[in-house]
Amino acid sequence: MAVISESEQFGTKVEAIAPRIGIDWSPYTNDGPVTFHFEKITTQSDGTVLERTFLGVLPSRISELLARDYTVKHPVTGEETVEPGWKLMAMIKAATDAVFEASAPPALPPPL
Repeated sequence: MAVISESEQFGTKVEAIAPRIGIDWSPYTNDGPVTFHFEKITTQSDGTVLERTFLGVLPSRISELLARDYTVKHPVTGEETVEPGWKLMAMIKAATDAVFEASAPPALPPPL
């Protein structure tokens, strides 16, 4: 989430979030459009949502996202690392495989 502003006086934070991201991946080209549906969210320091406003849709391409490096912050330690964009696709593919395998019926035993 991108912080837009914070107020210590009022204990509020305004952030831009993308609660819905659409990925249309073509396995033939390994590319496709990605749409980020952004909202502005205002919260109190205790996490209470005060306001949520739709900002708009920003488009990108998978190939553009994979060509970048990203600074990633560990959610517990705060440690930052820089990761190559190809890991983004690798992680999404691994998660997709895990979801499919978890939903697949057990394999039939081999014939005798």
